[in-house]
Amino acid sequence: MRMTDIERREMILQQLRLNYSVKVAELSKLLYIGEATIRRDLGKLEKGGYCKRVYGGAVRIDAVDRELPADVRQADNLDAKIRICAEAAKLIADGALISMDSSTTVQFLGDYLPRFHGLSVLTQGQKLLEKLQYAPVNVYCAGGLLQKTTQSYSGVFTRNFFSSFYADLLFFSCKGLSMEHGLSWVYEEEGSLRQIMMKNAKTKILLCDHTKFDSVSSYKQDCFHELDYLITDRAPSEAWQQFLAAHHITLRYPEE
Repeated sequence: MRMTDIERREMILQQLRLNYSVKVAELSKLLYIGEATIRRDLGKLEKGGYCKRVYGGAVRIDAVDRELPADVRQADNLDAKIRICAEAAKLIADGALISMDSSTTVQFLGDYLPRFHGLSVLTQGQKLLEKLQYAPVNVYCAGGLLQKTTQSYSGVFTRNFFSSFYADLLFFSCKGLSMEHGLSWVYEEEGSLRQIMMKNAKTKILLCDHTKFDSVSSYKQDCFHELDYLITDRAPSEAWQQFLAAHHITLRYPEE
């Protein structure tokens, strides 16, 4: 399946994180795309402050460890995210206390919450707060420092907030997941906060579309043993199904 523009640029950023520099010819072979397209991608990333173009390729700058803006990522794999959240909503019951992260995937779960009664939601996601502001749901918001790119709150106030509750369900996502390296995120703060959220929830549910399998980002944590469910948009490989079963993780995905 051909990658979207966003997926391709994310792959380029991942190569920059790993190698400091990239070459157009090598990226073209790696991503099975023409060199002209790679040059356009590098131009877009340079304008966004994610890299600096040099002859034959690009080099990493400090900003390369940032994520693409939330508004951009939200539109990526839109159908997959909606399908995942429709499946995830089946695990929710009336009266539940739900912890939800700020990921663009989990945001779409907010569309299903008004159909339930007596729900309470914990989140540090600004976009989710906006979506739920008029919904018949009790919403508890974590304070802290607003990260404008991810539209989420972070810092000691945020960590203390999630440590003060024990949720029935936790819905969260990650940047990548790998059998060897576990779950990963762009920022250390994202990973450490998810650890706190997992510690303070009874049932942990990872929402992850098919593009995130077998990928690794900057900050990784081996926490498969803590997961109860993994919900994705299509059946993963047989190897992944066996891996999840061995770790006692229930795999769910929408029926075709």
